[in-house]
Amino acid sequence: MAGPAVKEKDASSDNEDMQHIKVYLRIRPATSDERVQGMDDGCVSVENDCAVVLTAPPNSQAIRNASHQCQRFTFTHVFPPETSQKQFFDSTVHSLVSEFVSGQNCLIFTYGVTNSGKTYTIQGDHQPANAGILPRSLEVIFSHIAGRQCTSTVLKPVMFGHVARLTAEQVHNLLYIVLYCFRWRFEQA
Repeated sequence: MAGPAVKEKDASSDNEDMQHIKVYLRIRPATSDERVQGMDDGCVSVENDCAVVLTAPPNSQAIRNASHQCQRFTFTHVFPPETSQKQFFDSTVHSLVSEFVSGQNCLIFTYGVTNSGKTYTIQGDHQPANAGILPRSLEVIFSHIAGRQCTSTVLKPVMFGHVARLTAEQVHNLLYIVLYCFRWRFEQA
């Protein structure tokens, strides 16, 4: 890229201890209103699958400071605006959820400024094809446990990793409470 020097920020790490942390960038497409207002001014340039160059907008304070005009950031992977929810899930989260149901600890979170697309990425919208990370993850988890659930109510979770066997009287009382709650809920509707 010709022009001012590019200052580089690296989100990936050469440290072997940190290789299990992955940082992905998903670029949100500009809305039609943003395009009409000229806010889609090309401040983000995808350099390759792992790097972007950010250029300060012409009317910003940063453009006056030559050292902050351009910055290069690297990631585990950069997803362009046209990336579908399914493509993003399959490339980033699906393997983690599979590891989770096999007993591994995993953490997934989104980070970004207001209106950057975090909620859409996590939840999606009302169209099944646009389901986000959360509904797709739940689908993987429930598909994995299908046929493995306890079909009777004789076990009750205790704290984090234990279960207790219920007596016949406790099962009866629990069923009564559940049926009462459902009946009350339907009467309220």
